[in-house]
Amino acid sequence: MPIFPERESTKIEERPEEVSPLTIERKEVVTPVPTQFTKQIKDDKGKPLISSPATSKVSIQLPVNPAQLITQSKGSVSDSITWLATFWLRMIKKALYFGWKILNPNS
Repeated sequence: MPIFPERESTKIEERPEEVSPLTIERKEVVTPVPTQFTKQIKDDKGKPLISSPATSKVSIQLPVNPAQLITQSKGSVSDSITWLATFWLRMIKKALYFGWKILNPNS
């Protein structure tokens, strides 16, 4: 029966003085990754292809009143309207967190 290389015993030499996070990365702090674009890229017609998150204003349009969404979200788990209402409640929380504009259907 052949000897597999995975099963062969090999001697591992440890040198703890040479291993540290600073010698591996050579960095002491995490560098941030830029997320905003400074240049605008436009298509052939002059419309911008990308937009910076800081310059775009997001607004969401709710399908029904928030009070009605709360009552619909407490329905049966097998009913799809329950999951739709739960989704919209999560979107409201996300809009409040990010400062998005929320448009109610009755206002």
